[in-house]
Amino acid sequence: MAIERGFKAVLRYRSDEFLSSGAGKQLLFLFILSMVIVVFHVGLALVLGAVLPDTLVQSHPSLSLEGTGAGFLDKFWFYFTRILDAGTMGGDEGHLLQIVSTTDTILGVIVAGLLISALAGNFQERLDEIKRGGAPVMEHGHFLVLGWSEKIYSVIDQLSEANVEKGKIIVVVMADREKIEMEEKLRDKVVHQDRVKLVVRAGSSVSLNDLAKVSFDHAQAIVVLCDEADVSDPDRADARIIKTLMALYNHPDGKGKVDKIKVTAEVMLAANQEIAEIASDGKAQVTKTNEIISKIILQTSRISGLSIVYDELLRFEGNEIHYAAFPQIVGKRFGDVLLDFSNGNPVGIGKADGSSHMLNPPSDYVIQADEELLILAEDDHIEYRPYQGPLSLQNVRAISDAAASKPVEHLLVLGWNEKIFPIMSEFDDYVGKGSTLTLVNSLPAEQRHKELTEKCGPPKNVEVRHLVGEFTSRALMERLQPQNYPTVMVLGDATRDASAEDADTRAIIALLLLRDFRRRAGVARQEVCSEILNPKNRELAATTQIHDIVISNEMVSMFLAQITHEPRVRAVLEDLFRSEGSEIYLKDITHYAHVGQPITFEHLVLAAKSRGEVAMGVQAFVDDPEKRYGLVLNPKDRSTPFIPKSGDRLVVMAEDDG
Repeated sequence: MAIERGFKAVLRYRSDEFLSSGAGKQLLFLFILSMVIVVFHVGLALVLGAVLPDTLVQSHPSLSLEGTGAGFLDKFWFYFTRILDAGTMGGDEGHLLQIVSTTDTILGVIVAGLLISALAGNFQERLDEIKRGGAPVMEHGHFLVLGWSEKIYSVIDQLSEANVEKGKIIVVVMADREKIEMEEKLRDKVVHQDRVKLVVRAGSSVSLNDLAKVSFDHAQAIVVLCDEADVSDPDRADARIIKTLMALYNHPDGKGKVDKIKVTAEVMLAANQEIAEIASDGKAQVTKTNEIISKIILQTSRISGLSIVYDELLRFEGNEIHYAAFPQIVGKRFGDVLLDFSNGNPVGIGKADGSSHMLNPPSDYVIQADEELLILAEDDHIEYRPYQGPLSLQNVRAISDAAASKPVEHLLVLGWNEKIFPIMSEFDDYVGKGSTLTLVNSLPAEQRHKELTEKCGPPKNVEVRHLVGEFTSRALMERLQPQNYPTVMVLGDATRDASAEDADTRAIIALLLLRDFRRRAGVARQEVCSEILNPKNRELAATTQIHDIVISNEMVSMFLAQITHEPRVRAVLEDLFRSEGSEIYLKDITHYAHVGQPITFEHLVLAAKSRGEVAMGVQAFVDDPEKRYGLVLNPKDRSTPFIPKSGDRLVVMAEDDG
């Protein structure tokens, strides 16, 4: 079918092009149209005024036109007001004048209608653009979060807690999804709404144009999250992280600026960490979140109560590890300054530039001028007060020495996800020969064995056993007899490729079965740790009578927020979660003091150091989750004696759990 290309078609095309090119041209068109109408009627009035004699008009008033004898400007104003307001013609006299005024007014109504329609259309278009998140952000010194996942709510809350002294912070969020949907979820799930101004934009973090519109070059910190749309494919999720870092550090707007901004990113696979660091030229803090959470889950499953310690260490509401410089201690031995801080516990030494650190250094380690203390404290307002009391490392000794041999342990793991690989590697490093790892999930044993061998290699100390089946089945649990395992770990199972809520539901069912088997067998004690993905399910999981619940998404959020606030602490925390070197343990207080005899925390600090450990807190055990089971890190009252009882424990940083 031939397309018409005549004059009318071309005219229509040009007019359509003109009117669709924006509100400015539409308003210009309506203004010109109004002026044409007014000028036409002014010209008509001038012509009639010149043609009709005054005597004829006087003898026939119906032929009168208002202002026929007036000048051009008077007539222009007269007809211009008729266009603007129909009510102005109510007093017009003379049929000719009324006809002309009515025509003028009708045309004015048409123009006004077109004007209102144009304004409404453009206003609606602007509203739609705002809803789509297309407008550029005009903020400075804000926190920018790129990507979307369940971690984002805790990240924002922790950033607000870390900067509570600065007042309300600005957080800009950009992800490749609907802006309204993101805003609704943030309003529902961000706890500290009063501390945060949230600005949301829809866009891709790998697009240079989209990055420019969120003022990334004016941010004070940037957090890059693995998007939940990609988590089913870790390589794809990490690829987006790598491309985002490349976009940030190579963007034309960021030259000379991004290097000064704190950039934190997560990757799912350890193998991709180095590539992400290369993409940022080593300037971004890239962390392997899956590996970190795997280590936290493993350590928590082996040591009852450790989840509460980690929860406080990673939250800004409690005690965290801070870098702190004190010129007065340069040249002193580490063991001699342990009691010199009234509101902080020294746990290590770190270079001021963050290039290296040492957790739990030897007592005789001499502090250098380019080093700072790593101190456990509630905030960075740490008081230095040289200890004047009678205690010293020379006159305080622990009751028992630390053990050196690795223990033989038997671990049961219910469920399967990517975290199982670092869990197995770390467990193999922690334990001695003769230990076992029993895996229960629905994956075929051959597939498990192949993946474990490829990603972990052959174990040195652990025998891996496989049981194929659904761990929420009572029949399978009857065959397994889980109450006979001293340590049980329940992972958020990914074998069904289901949602986080479904994984949590199955984990809670498994915890209920474990509780029932313990009750039926009369087993009083079993170390059980469960990974829960959604924080809302924490309370349900706690009803299964377990103390150690790791909310993995929340833990990752807190970890990322800590690094964003203080980039130097990343290496310290990663070191803390490794099997090599010093980790956190809760050890029976009878290693350090006699039950029933008064003791001070200051004495316990020195007693722990005599065993090559650093004391961090005390657990005067009470079976009450509201009181955190009696756990207190960095006690404020250090010199007042208390009487330890059976079951109390000391929280220490040590190289082994003996």
